[in-house]
Amino acid sequence: MRAAVAHARRGLRQSGPLAALLVALLVGFSGLVSDPGALIVDGERSWIDEGYRPGKRPIGNDLTGLFLPRFLWQSEHWRQSGTIPRWDPRGFAGRPNAGNPQAGLWYPPVWLAWSWGGPSALGWLTVLHLLWLGLGGFALARVVGLGLLAATVTGVSVMMNPYIIAQVIEGHLPHVWSVSWYPWALLGALLLRTGRRPGGVLLSLGLGCSVMTGHPQEGVYLGLALAGWAAWDALTLIAARRRRGRETTRPTGEGRDAVGRLARWGVAFLLALGLSAVEWVPALHARPWAAGPMGGEGGGGAGVYHLWPSNLMQLVSPRALGGPFSYFGRGNLWETMVSFGWAPLVLMALGIAAFPDRRSAWGWSALLGLGLWFAGGRSLGLAAVVAGFPGMEAARVPARSLFLAATAAAVLAGMGVQVLGSAVDRRRSMRWVNMYGRVLAVVVACVLVGLVGSLMAEAGEDRAGGAARSRWLLACEQLARDELALATIAAVGAVLCWSVSRRGDGERTAIVFAGIVILELSLSAVKVVPTAPADRFLGGDAVSDAFDRHRPEEPFRVRARDRFYLDLQAWRDDIEKTNINDLFQVRHAAEVIRPLYAMVRESEAAPAVRALDTGLIRAVMDRLGVAFVLADRPLRLGVGPVIETGSRGISRFELMRNPTALPRARMVPGVEIVEPARALPRLAEVDPRSCVVMASDPLRGIEGPRQPYTPAEYEQTHPDRVVIRVTTEAPGLLVVADTWMPGWRATVNGRAVPIDRGDHAFRVVALPEPGRIEVEMTYRAPGLMAGGIISSGTAGLLVLIGVTSLGRRAVLPRD
Repeated sequence: MRAAVAHARRGLRQSGPLAALLVALLVGFSGLVSDPGALIVDGERSWIDEGYRPGKRPIGNDLTGLFLPRFLWQSEHWRQSGTIPRWDPRGFAGRPNAGNPQAGLWYPPVWLAWSWGGPSALGWLTVLHLLWLGLGGFALARVVGLGLLAATVTGVSVMMNPYIIAQVIEGHLPHVWSVSWYPWALLGALLLRTGRRPGGVLLSLGLGCSVMTGHPQEGVYLGLALAGWAAWDALTLIAARRRRGRETTRPTGEGRDAVGRLARWGVAFLLALGLSAVEWVPALHARPWAAGPMGGEGGGGAGVYHLWPSNLMQLVSPRALGGPFSYFGRGNLWETMVSFGWAPLVLMALGIAAFPDRRSAWGWSALLGLGLWFAGGRSLGLAAVVAGFPGMEAARVPARSLFLAATAAAVLAGMGVQVLGSAVDRRRSMRWVNMYGRVLAVVVACVLVGLVGSLMAEAGEDRAGGAARSRWLLACEQLARDELALATIAAVGAVLCWSVSRRGDGERTAIVFAGIVILELSLSAVKVVPTAPADRFLGGDAVSDAFDRHRPEEPFRVRARDRFYLDLQAWRDDIEKTNINDLFQVRHAAEVIRPLYAMVRESEAAPAVRALDTGLIRAVMDRLGVAFVLADRPLRLGVGPVIETGSRGISRFELMRNPTALPRARMVPGVEIVEPARALPRLAEVDPRSCVVMASDPLRGIEGPRQPYTPAEYEQTHPDRVVIRVTTEAPGLLVVADTWMPGWRATVNGRAVPIDRGDHAFRVVALPEPGRIEVEMTYRAPGLMAGGIISSGTAGLLVLIGVTSLGRRAVLPRD
């Protein structure tokens, strides 16, 4: 009987951490649990973001504006054809899908979401990644040397960290997927340093998967942290060797250990690169042709997305500067939040001050400090230095180093629980109570300084006629109304005082403290995680009804503002826009589409930021096949007849037809030979029905009459395959209004022919022989096969290393 009871207790202890993680997660996302088909987004209120002009941010988040349209499109093709599209034809006249760093095509977990296909799949996939993050934090803490309870607090603290939850509510889901691999990579680094083979596998797998999720910036930051750790390892080993007075450079004894450790670091990094090669090799091939934002309509400059002094108030509560729709700090809520929760913050102080393994405590403190330093932006120096490294242009938001800081803070919080559990006498317990009093005193002092500063600032503003209120004063008012923050501060103080009377029972104090952590972080998530029915963004409306009534049979494009007619709504209506809410574009196509951004008049009072070239705008619209313009505000030029008007919510719109739009594919007889640098402005001066603007004539040397302007039949059977059929009576040039890009190949009646670039950005195929012609264009992403082979080989090697490591002693220490 006693054996059975003991076995049951052991089972409860072993399953307790997983249960705690699940409880925290399900409580924090209770809105999604109660409505499993919902989206994690606020469907009623527009959020505040300093990267947008006031009032210009649409309702929704990056899930509905960027990631969900791409997911639903790719999921549709995955379930219908069992293939992953390499080309994306939805905007900018087409651009590579394989080679787009934010596509995340080759991250295996997302394939499961594609198979599911529901709009809520990305939200649930994120919840599973958060659980994976919590389990990684637990495993990392166990290897650091923490007990089950302390490791559980580490897992909950990183999984429900307010900064990470804030990224979830903004729809930065691939960011969170990437971060879920942080603890596993760091765990691998710890094991690797001791020579255990699974360490290299975990490090390579964690770093490689972090890069492949569809948002490589977080993987870049993790790689920087690991590279810095490897460099520190090298320096400390060299210094130790010199201290011992070694005069020979022969790698014997300790020297061999140093070389071996550095070699293990290097091999692990190479394996991580190999595993993610299927992502970065095509991206490198696409990079010479890619362009950044070409004056588009997307908001969000990276310059304000770093920590500001007012963010220090969030150390007390993540709600100190308001919520996402009431935020009064700088930047926005989700990018600039520096918050770990109040109870974890106190535990961090305990861990830094008293954890027995001082080297480990200072190491994680250093990672925390560097993450905060980098998040402070370029004005603090570190981010400016790193920005000068080759390839670091991907790290455009310094505040995202807070992901690293959150991971380190969670480990330190676990160390604090370990310290509390060992507080076995009154004197030591009193020391923690005194420390808590000092923490409170520092916080109160900061608040008082902020109040004095705010009063002085307001006095100056009053004298100058201003009406703005100090952020510090507003934050103090916000904290005074924050019941959860005040209750947590009081509960933490009460538990520490209670620990004084519980002599020799530090374990109970630690258990109660762990419960406070779980409650605080879970309830904090409940307050900010929104949900909305998918129909709020995918349901039909007046705009979709208007398109249904006027949709032509042939392929066409629509010019519409991204903030009024979302990519998600375009996917719903099966409409191809000229531009979409994405920064990844092909340079020549982006330059062609750029004049269309000047069509919309933002307001009568706003100065024109772009010169209006009416001729070029009309030439671009006609060549792109823009059959309709959807306008929710006045245009700066006439387009064509208004065929329908309507209202969606409080917004009025007009649907206009462009009567001069050209078909997607057409035959033209002549060539206007122009230097490539002058091709774009020349479009406004050349009749697109008589000739195409090119650097040379593909039919030069062929005498006689040519095929006059003739529309061709265009059929896109798959994003990677286009079939064009036309009957000709003379030689001519086939112009296809899709983006030209290396990787596209063509056959004419089964015979391979080259594809040239014409009209600055489009595809041109010379047809020297008349007759009934079928042109088939297929896309093969440059570098994809090589990257796939490297990644497959690396994955096989990692599996082999992992299998051969089985049977070795357990990685995690026992209690």
